[in-house]
Amino acid sequence: MIYLWVKVLHVLAVISWMAGLFYLPRLFVYHADRPVAGEGDEIFKIMERRLLKAIMRPAAVVVALTGSVLLYVLALPLVEPWVALKLLAVILMFGFH
Repeated sequence: MIYLWVKVLHVLAVISWMAGLFYLPRLFVYHADRPVAGEGDEIFKIMERRLLKAIMRPAAVVVALTGSVLLYVLALPLVEPWVALKLLAVILMFGFH
C-alpha cells in the first residue's frame, strides 16, 4: 500500500516539476518582452522566484527521493536499456533545471 502512495506522490511531483520547467522559460520571455522597465519587472521577478523556489525545487527533490525509493523497492537492474535511458532523461532534466 505504501508503494502506491509513493508512486502517486512521484507522479504528482513529476507533473508539477515538468509544468514549472515548461512555464519558467515562458515567464522569462514575457519578462524580456516588456517595453519599459517599471512595476511589471518586480512582479515578473517575484513570479519567477516563487515558481522556482516554491514549486520547482521542492518538486524536483520529491521526484529524486520518491524515484530513488521506487528504484530500490522494485530492485530494477540499472543495466536494463529502458532504466538507463530513463535515468539519462532524469539527469538531463536536472541539468536543464
